[in-house]
Amino acid sequence: MGHDVIMTPTTYCYFDYYQTQYTDGEPLAIGGFVPLQQVYSFEPAPDQLTEEQKSHILGAQANLWTEYIKEPEHVEYMTLPRLAAMSEVQWMQPGKKNYDHFLKRLPQLLALYDKLGYNFATHVFDVEATLTPNFDTNALDVTFSTIDDAPVYYTLDGSEPGESSARYENKLSVREDTELKAVAIRNGKKSKVFSEKITISKSSYMPAVLLTTPASGYAYGGASMLVDGINGIGTNYRTGRWIGFQGENLVAVIDLLQPTEISKAEVRNAVVTGDWIFDASEITIESSADNQAFAPVISMPITDEKNEQWSDISTHTLTFDPVTARYFKVTVKPSVMPEWHPGKGNRAFIFIDEIRLD
Repeated sequence: MGHDVIMTPTTYCYFDYYQTQYTDGEPLAIGGFVPLQQVYSFEPAPDQLTEEQKSHILGAQANLWTEYIKEPEHVEYMTLPRLAAMSEVQWMQPGKKNYDHFLKRLPQLLALYDKLGYNFATHVFDVEATLTPNFDTNALDVTFSTIDDAPVYYTLDGSEPGESSARYENKLSVREDTELKAVAIRNGKKSKVFSEKITISKSSYMPAVLLTTPASGYAYGGASMLVDGINGIGTNYRTGRWIGFQGENLVAVIDLLQPTEISKAEVRNAVVTGDWIFDASEITIESSADNQAFAPVISMPITDEKNEQWSDISTHTLTFDPVTARYFKVTVKPSVMPEWHPGKGNRAFIFIDEIRLD
């Protein structure tokens, strides 16, 4: 409309959102997920705008809403060092921004924060874990890294890692139930412990295809997320661990590669009714030998009896007489929001993290 504007989208600029996926032990936040790298990647004047439109963008703004924040130290923690990333978004031309260079300079700034007595977030010194489902080897590939190449030690049995634990050298491949923990150690001082439970089923790391389209912004890794052996992290549906559908069925076909006997299915929903995300209303399982003709296996209706806002993970387990087939189609239907809810009468969002077949 030709107005001058300041850009401040939630996706990059809301510092009251969590800055890590692993929120246990974190100060309370309103939810969401805006890590340091995401802030740094923000471009206030995107290329799809004309030069005339770009001329009306005065800059960017970081927001820190404080209804969950009572102490100045909490303000500092939520702000620093994300504010440094936002500063370079403002100061530097897009072509000159480089996140790796930023990270190399960042420890000097954090040392200054420390000298000044600021309470700042130290996630950049934690172990960075990349978890990648490998459909060729039917395993979860795990790589660890740190900002400064500090040594990483890990365990696979849930025990606390230390310098006497296995030292990470190369990629790990996980093919069975595992409680993975890892820590970086610098001069005898440990970082926060990375922890992840990996739960394997017959459908884990098998080819999966979505027959319906996720909601805009909530597709993340697509169908592979449903069979990667990794659960979502709490109900924080913005972490990239939950795939979301807006008012539409989730329909996925999982190829077990050969005829396989299945007698149980498990589907996990994140529920945050305040954000119009409800439990499923029905889950249906079908089987096929050729991925063409599907026969019904089981259909389970789900009723939400609550009449007030709630937030939790709903785990639905369907058991049935053993069925042997290669392909299994899973349909998860959303609910219609009830009369007590502001969105009454509309079909809700559904968010799913994992479908397990056994």
